[in-house]
Amino acid sequence: MSGFPWGGSEYLWAKMAEQSLLEGHEVFLSIYDWSVNHPVIIQLQQQGAKLLPRPRFSKANLISRISRRIIDKLPLLNSSYSLSDYQAVIDCQPDVICINEGHVYNGVYEPNLISLLNTSSIPYLIVSQLNEENCKLDSNARTSAEKLFSSASYHVFVSHHNLKLTERQLAQSLPNAVVLQNPVNLSDLSKVPWPFQSTICFASVARLEVGFKGQDILFEILSSPIWQQRDWQCNLYGSGPDQAYLEDLTYHYGIADKIKFMGHLNDIRSIWSDNHILLLPSRAEGTPLALIEAMLCGRPAVVTDVGGNAEWIEDEQTGFIAEAPTPKSFNAALDRAWLAQNNWKQMGIKAHEYATSKLDYSPGKSLLKLVLETSKI
Repeated sequence: MSGFPWGGSEYLWAKMAEQSLLEGHEVFLSIYDWSVNHPVIIQLQQQGAKLLPRPRFSKANLISRISRRIIDKLPLLNSSYSLSDYQAVIDCQPDVICINEGHVYNGVYEPNLISLLNTSSIPYLIVSQLNEENCKLDSNARTSAEKLFSSASYHVFVSHHNLKLTERQLAQSLPNAVVLQNPVNLSDLSKVPWPFQSTICFASVARLEVGFKGQDILFEILSSPIWQQRDWQCNLYGSGPDQAYLEDLTYHYGIADKIKFMGHLNDIRSIWSDNHILLLPSRAEGTPLALIEAMLCGRPAVVTDVGGNAEWIEDEQTGFIAEAPTPKSFNAALDRAWLAQNNWKQMGIKAHEYATSKLDYSPGKSLLKLVLETSKI
């Protein structure tokens, strides 16, 4: 990640690194230099991982913060990272390289990295967390993606939806693709007791970044006359670059008294002791940890049909699916949910049963298995 020091896209590789160290392997972490490392990075260092920090402020970082719709209209840009920025990785003489991408095409815009991988002959695999429906590649970017992806021993996705979406965008199959799950931030997987309060409490658990998470869509819906007449409260859990904008938006829509910004909470179960249902009006996803965690805690969800959401939610059984990340579509799904709120508790029980049966309880080990297989190829 270049825009933030940590996020949901980092937990899978971190769990794999932790498991690697436990099994006696040597681990190097090539990450952006954030001056102050995230606690997970510090813990990995204490367990023996060696840090290879890369400079953060660069043209590539700036580009990554521009709207993807703008990037897609540009030709493939020269990498702002020179070969020497990646050379530290090669100098470690690793048996295998695992490349984690917040977005499936992050590596495509780093031709120097691709060149180094090709010339080093070190086997590698890729973990891609997110893709978007509106992401369109020009011919140069497609060629670069094909080169990067086809040479990988494995290409890991966190949802079947994003795998198929990538194949459509590239107009080719990815025979080396594998779908794995991200780890959840829960040690207790039992259901959380149902909240007792009569006012319906919605929870939006997501980074405050509307371009991906769509909280602006939700606010527009909740400002409509019919929702203004209903008894609800919406609690937002998370932080991010759009918090000030979203706070202003609550006043613009006249719902500031109904929206609470709760900040980031590490205790996921405490969130669900106070809330009845998860709302995720996302524009793009991998498979959101917040969704799986809510289901494990015994809560239904209203989600958009992006990423792996529909691979976990069965409409009107464990939650409600909006066909598209638009106000009209999400409002229709949310209204269906509201009218069925007497069924939410039972739906939460079904959600818990489904999530516990489908969950990979050791995703770090699952990824490490592929890493070790790659090192022998």
